[in-house]
Amino acid sequence: MQRILITGGTGFAASHLLEALLQQGETDIHLTAYRDAGDFAKSLVPDSHIHKLNLSDYQATSDLMQEVMPDQIYHLASLANVGSSFENHQFIMDTHTHLQLNLLEAMRNFVPNARLLHVSTALVYRSSDRALDENATIGPDNPYALSKLTQDMMAYSFHRFAKLDVVRVRPFNHIGERQTAGFVVADLAKSIVEIEKGLSSELKVGNLDSVRDFSDVKDIVQAYILLMHQGQNGEVYNVGSGQGHSIQQILQFLISKAKVRIPISIDPAKIRPVDLNYLVCDNEKIVNLGWSPKYQLRDTLERILHYWRETIIN
Repeated sequence: MQRILITGGTGFAASHLLEALLQQGETDIHLTAYRDAGDFAKSLVPDSHIHKLNLSDYQATSDLMQEVMPDQIYHLASLANVGSSFENHQFIMDTHTHLQLNLLEAMRNFVPNARLLHVSTALVYRSSDRALDENATIGPDNPYALSKLTQDMMAYSFHRFAKLDVVRVRPFNHIGERQTAGFVVADLAKSIVEIEKGLSSELKVGNLDSVRDFSDVKDIVQAYILLMHQGQNGEVYNVGSGQGHSIQQILQFLISKAKVRIPISIDPAKIRPVDLNYLVCDNEKIVNLGWSPKYQLRDTLERILHYWRETIIN
């Protein structure tokens, strides 16, 4: 039985990863939490396996690594908000750089034989009108993506000079229950439910023309687990459905499932200074390892609406 550490273990994708690992029989799982772990994580793992710390603190990160001595590290810790990164670019860059360096140094010093799955982002790629494979041109156009590319390259560098066992993954958009507001599908579903419950009068939207590759988070974390076991040391893998849908299409489907009429207005504040028009995954590399998405987008969207209907109380 492997000892597993999930950084950022109380976040959205990490919560689904934790569920999937437990369902597959893993029991020795540790999580890091920057703030309070929340009831969901506490209901699944012992309090002693939830480590509250700031990974930007090297001593705390080193102490954690010596205490846990993990065999596998799923590195999901991140300040995952593209929109706010335009105003907080220095904080985003500093935080992501420091926590990445600390984690890699702690691995090198205390668990050099552990395997690291570093979760990057597809936003590191330059905008294109075709599906993007792992050889697509790099070109991050926002501070968040730039900070994640820095992390990505640091992980690769430590693989090369420190001989760490590192697999990098660049996921495209993933959605599901427990995703917080601030992400487009979560925002749309939450706003629709607020209108249904009489808490709001209209749905404010930004750019509806952008095309994205939306996957169910449950499919994405299965890809992470597969790559932890079968990914090639030093390689990078894109993960996504391979299908593109515009934000307009997503919105139309959600509105079709609404219980009331949904008035819509454009909110300039929701339009980013720079936004990729088309971001779709060429997933051939990971499909060749045996991964394929299992969830239909329409079913995932209905599940998200149900989640917000259960979460938002009048």
